[in-house]
Amino acid sequence: MNGLKFRAKLALLAILAFGSAHASGQTPPAGSSPPKKPTREFEIRGDRPFLGGQPIDIWGLRCANALYSPAVTERHVNNLDNMVAHGINCIGVYIAGSNAGWPNPEGGLDGFTRHGKFKPAVAQRLEWLVREADKRGMVVMVGILSPRKDQNLYDDDSIKSAIQEAGRFLVNRGLKNVFVDIMHEYDQPDRIDHVILREPDGEQKKAKLTKWFKEAAPDIEAGICPNVSSGTGNSYPGMDVRIIQKQAEIPSDGFVVNVETLRQDVFENDGVFAESQIAYMINDCKRYRDAPNAVMLFHAAYIQGITNKSGTAPHPEMGGYGASPEDRGVRFYYDWVRDNIGRYEYPNHIKTSSELKTK
Repeated sequence: MNGLKFRAKLALLAILAFGSAHASGQTPPAGSSPPKKPTREFEIRGDRPFLGGQPIDIWGLRCANALYSPAVTERHVNNLDNMVAHGINCIGVYIAGSNAGWPNPEGGLDGFTRHGKFKPAVAQRLEWLVREADKRGMVVMVGILSPRKDQNLYDDDSIKSAIQEAGRFLVNRGLKNVFVDIMHEYDQPDRIDHVILREPDGEQKKAKLTKWFKEAAPDIEAGICPNVSSGTGNSYPGMDVRIIQKQAEIPSDGFVVNVETLRQDVFENDGVFAESQIAYMINDCKRYRDAPNAVMLFHAAYIQGITNKSGTAPHPEMGGYGASPEDRGVRFYYDWVRDNIGRYEYPNHIKTSSELKTK
């Protein structure tokens, strides 16, 4: 066989191999391509957030299942411009999925193997979303573990592997516009299987989990979110971010992030709210606007669930005003942030009238 025919045959084999891999859903190993330019770096200084060396204010969305599939991630990427136009500059995503809502609460993504290896396809989606956020001067909260998926990990060594694989991936790929919730709802009373992820001795265990993460990613800010009802604390040795959830009181010290405000809609009828529920959520926004050391990620079944009653969740899009099943959505939150905080153009929220207030 002459050289020309040999090269042609190799090219044909390569095309066939690519087609086979594509059809089977295979992807190259995570981080196999050369790292791109590092993103802006997120930091905490004096209990306030900084990005790329500039002070910022944060208004967020809890998009816990944003990595569920390529199509779902693409929908989130496509809505980032609308988010910043309304002043929203942070989204929270989870590698080991959160509550998937209705009809299957356990149906969320698990981005790790049972031995704690980071699945390449999920890692690639995470990098895509984080870099697209960085283009707009946004921050991403990356959650690693959650109560609905911890049982899939074999043992403490697998837990350590998952935490460190996630940390190394963020470092090796230069993804710096992030902070991390290592374990969401620590000490959740009903669904956590592994002893290291629940009381007793929570402070020491949280410190150990954080030490594992810091061994892999020493410069990425991290914390652990306690389950709001368990009584486990929201402060422990070694944390950078003081993470809380739902109706928890806002601590007066530390950089505080509520990564899951108290949801008011139900997965079985997502994106529909009573007037009193909308009033509760707007009051929540005002609480965090007036707390100089605290920020929030707005949480709704409409945003987080998979399928839900609407049949089209999760929704990064704002949709309607939530007045009825024909008006499902969370547009009221988008509009409140835009009208009271301002649109976001890194590193500032831009006031559109003299009446607007920022923290």
